[in-house]
Amino acid sequence: MTQNMCGMNSAAAGLALLLLLLPLGRSEAATKVLEEIVEQKHAVDRDATLSIRNTDGSVRVYGGNVPEITIRAVKRAYTAERLRSIVVEVKAARANVTIDTIFPPGKNAWSDRSGRVEYFIIVPETIKITKLNLVNGEVMVKDLRGGSATAHLVNGWLGGVNCFGDLNLSLVNGRLDLAYDWWENHKFSAKASSVNAALRAILPRHGAVALGASTGTGWIVDAFGLNPRGVGAPLRVLETATGPRPESSIEMKTTGGNIRIEKSY
Repeated sequence: MTQNMCGMNSAAAGLALLLLLLPLGRSEAATKVLEEIVEQKHAVDRDATLSIRNTDGSVRVYGGNVPEITIRAVKRAYTAERLRSIVVEVKAARANVTIDTIFPPGKNAWSDRSGRVEYFIIVPETIKITKLNLVNGEVMVKDLRGGSATAHLVNGWLGGVNCFGDLNLSLVNGRLDLAYDWWENHKFSAKASSVNAALRAILPRHGAVALGASTGTGWIVDAFGLNPRGVGAPLRVLETATGPRPESSIEMKTTGGNIRIEKSY
């Protein structure tokens, strides 16, 4: 009798655990991700301003020798109602463009909060991105030349890739990369700051840039041999240059993360 009762209790416990692991109010068929694509193209001035706001998803901006801005937004959600309620709002003029992502508020604690929007945006390489804000996901700004970008991400990955223009990038949690496959002698500054995120600068072996790095509780590691204390010595503040007569500067600051300076080739 006792053995039977133990078996019944184990079965009941297993069933209770299974019920806890099952998603509430959503069948297997309903877990299919639905998708909708929004595409727009607008002629803009080469020095136009751009602002972007998103909550969950990604924002990838590519600079090029183009006279317009091309926007491709991919909306994803679990239900058709939720997909329709996520709005990509674009206001475009030749001098400025704003892109706003509107997620509906949840009616209660059990309401559908799913959904994300992924942006792929091609812009003139001289554009000025005055504000790019994302809460969760990935942000990348690539191939600006003479343009500028200010971007803030709360959780995820933030990258500035081959941008020879002013950057001001900030991140709370995750990783932030400043990466260059080659070097061009332009006058610009790139600033990267974080609270807990790791920072990394990937720079070509040949190229001159003034470099400043500081971390509150982490460490600075560099592949250029820039550490005045010698290889392997702990370092929290670094002020130096990778070559003579630098015209550009990179500044990296983090409160609790580590900083790495690496060679791209």
